[in-house]
Amino acid sequence: MTTERPTQWRALFFDVQGTLTDFRSTLIEHGARILGDRLDLSTWEELVDRWRGHYRDELAALVAQGRWRSVRAVYRDALVALLNDLPTRIEVTPAEIDALTMGWERLRPWPDAPAGLRRLRERHVVVALSNADHAAVVNVARHAGFQWDTVLSAQLFGAYKPDSATYEGALALLGVEPAEAMMVASHAYDLDAAAAVGMATAYIRRPWEFGPGSPVEQVPDGRYDFVVDDLGALATALG
Repeated sequence: MTTERPTQWRALFFDVQGTLTDFRSTLIEHGARILGDRLDLSTWEELVDRWRGHYRDELAALVAQGRWRSVRAVYRDALVALLNDLPTRIEVTPAEIDALTMGWERLRPWPDAPAGLRRLRERHVVVALSNADHAAVVNVARHAGFQWDTVLSAQLFGAYKPDSATYEGALALLGVEPAEAMMVASHAYDLDAAAAVGMATAYIRRPWEFGPGSPVEQVPDGRYDFVVDDLGALATALG
């Protein structure tokens, strides 16, 4: 940690999907309940992985174009396309498509996340900063038991992370200088962008984010201010 950093950060900004929630296993279980025996589990697991990939690709394209659209709509359109591309078509109603898409707003938290946030909130302002729609971040928080001082979404800024406008807008709304703030995430692209605007960074390892046997993001030593395994460890490190 550099000597210019404060010993007590005023605000901690958190990525939500992946960093605080286990989206993959939640969506697999959620979809299996809705689809039943119309789609075998292994096929649905593969589709969930592709679904996440489509989402990331679409957001990257929107960032490159300087555009924003509802993430809920992005998820829904991607799911429809993936189901239509299945070798064997299955009948899924529009209501079921909506219910499957809403799975992204009913995500299960990683075990350490709710208690870790409560502990960090004792000494810091804790803020959700997510690419999801504002209503979706609220829904996830209520379902997962997250206690925030406030919820911020890319929707408020018309720009997705890692666009600098999202981080700068969030800092401005909280009246916090970059050097007084920390971004907490399990994704290097998010932290690199936050560091570029002057924020401190904390990398949370989530080796199970993309399922067993999936590649784990490698983070070089010294790249971020903190690298920890869970929010409890971050709270301890911050003192």
